[in-house]
Amino acid sequence: MALPRSKSSIPSVISVLAALICTVFLPQKMQAIPAFARKFGVKCYVCHTIPPALNKNGYMFKRLGYRMPPDEMDGSKPAPKISELDKNIKFSITNSLAIITQGSFTVDKNKADASTSFSSFNMDEAALFAAGAVPESNFSYFVHYELYSGGSNYLEQAIGGYTAGRANSSYFVKAGQMHVQEGEGTRAAMFYNLFPDPALSLTNVDPLSFTLDQHPVGVNVGYTWASNYFKQVFAVSAKVTNGLNADGSEILFNSTKNSKDYWVDADYWFGPDGGVTLMAYRGTKDQVQNAGGPDQFTYRPTLTRFGLMGNYLFFDKLDILGGYIRSKDDWQDTMGGAKTSFVSNGFRGEVDYYLQTGFALMARYDQLNQNIAGGPVSHTNAWGVGAEKGLTQLGNVVLRATYNHEKDVDPLSGALVTDKLFKVDLRLMW
Repeated sequence: MALPRSKSSIPSVISVLAALICTVFLPQKMQAIPAFARKFGVKCYVCHTIPPALNKNGYMFKRLGYRMPPDEMDGSKPAPKISELDKNIKFSITNSLAIITQGSFTVDKNKADASTSFSSFNMDEAALFAAGAVPESNFSYFVHYELYSGGSNYLEQAIGGYTAGRANSSYFVKAGQMHVQEGEGTRAAMFYNLFPDPALSLTNVDPLSFTLDQHPVGVNVGYTWASNYFKQVFAVSAKVTNGLNADGSEILFNSTKNSKDYWVDADYWFGPDGGVTLMAYRGTKDQVQNAGGPDQFTYRPTLTRFGLMGNYLFFDKLDILGGYIRSKDDWQDTMGGAKTSFVSNGFRGEVDYYLQTGFALMARYDQLNQNIAGGPVSHTNAWGVGAEKGLTQLGNVVLRATYNHEKDVDPLSGALVTDKLFKVDLRLMW
């Protein structure tokens, strides 16, 4: 259940980017690894359990403005300044650009008023990334352009950042088009983990066409503290963004909406690779109610989200993840009528077992209990199982097979839709 993205077709840009990719990547087989791994001469597993799931080191790498956390931070001397990190690594375009492609085979069985079943081979995505720290400075950048996704091309993210302080006590300011929740928080709060799609409790689209899976324009500020050897990490972040249009798409340019949306997050990492995240969101959007009917009207509801999520990795093998998210949004049935509430309580649990580095078995369960204006509670749930394996020592080629069973109950009509999806996908990262 994903909202439509704000897209723009730019064929000439694609042609230039495609030519650049061929020129930079194809003639140099030895460079066919992700950009950050190329830059630091490490495997993807230094920052990921299996890409794109971040570990504690990968989380710190992002918080430090795409700079590698120093090994020597033992407290015997002051931690290095941010501008001093990676100062001996020279800029290279091949260490700043990366491309990710993914193809899949799916078998999908959907049952509502009528049943449908189909299978297909798919080209899921081709995306170009340009990211890194500006050498010997406090500045960094991150750009994500979808060359192909769902038959379209569009800019997903474009962020400029400034990070200052020291490796054990730093702050950052970022601005641009950014994801609200994705990539933030400890592992249980991250949108993209081992499964191909984020957890239902994180991405659920409610009757107000709202989801945390959005990427509007805004400003992000944060502070990060770390103990010796980064054994413990405490971090806080806050974002102010334009928010969403009435149809659920992100506000990227001019809008009649003059209010802003707010998101805050606090993370605590501890132990070998465990953590807890507390997240809150408050915003508004224009809602078109009874669309297309004679009683159609528009109002502006206030939206709130509160979440508590955590995980712990036992014996470097067994990762237990869990979380709770509460939603409470304004609801209005008729123009001028009393405002009530749309309430949702979401629960998630997940177990990931790493047989070896780059090879995991996973299972998860999500449930949403939703009701409008104190009416009957509808129950939506989804469960999934899967396996994922890196096919190279670097971790830049990943094969995954998953099965997901989802039962959606519309909180308005009570209509039931079930979906059974088997998917095998192959992700290539250069």
